[in-house]
Amino acid sequence: MSKSSSASCRCEIAYANLLLRLWIGLRLFMAGLDKFRAGEGENATFSFSNYYDKVGRIAQLTWEKGFLPEWMCKAYAYPIGYVLIIAGLWAVVGIFSRVGLLFAGLVFLSLGVGLATLPDDTEVVLIGIHILIVAAALMTTPHAKFSLDGIRGRLPSAD
Repeated sequence: MSKSSSASCRCEIAYANLLLRLWIGLRLFMAGLDKFRAGEGENATFSFSNYYDKVGRIAQLTWEKGFLPEWMCKAYAYPIGYVLIIAGLWAVVGIFSRVGLLFAGLVFLSLGVGLATLPDDTEVVLIGIHILIVAAALMTTPHAKFSLDGIRGRLPSAD
């Protein structure tokens, strides 16, 4: 294989990167948006009061059932919805793709650590799967032509 063909963008890897980034980004964005929701279906409402009620309960649950101090649980829980939304949008848009995906992976990792402090941490395996998906997306970033980095011609090199 010649050097020019190996340096060019392979479409299947570009599509894989797009699908992975969309999954990661939309998953994080929707998880963050869900923190603002109360009720279900037609009765669902979105508000800041719903957000602070929900994250307050998350902090209290983590503090009561886990072993972390209350101040640490509150410091983590209160900004998490905003962090999830930012990380999700960053992954979908694909600007500074590697940094954005690393940030998304660290958010998933922090969620996994938080879940691991609870006695019934069965959800941790799903977080691990999300981290693997982020790793796959990171590996495909040199071919991310369907991102803002790719559109602007600023794809990271494969080295």
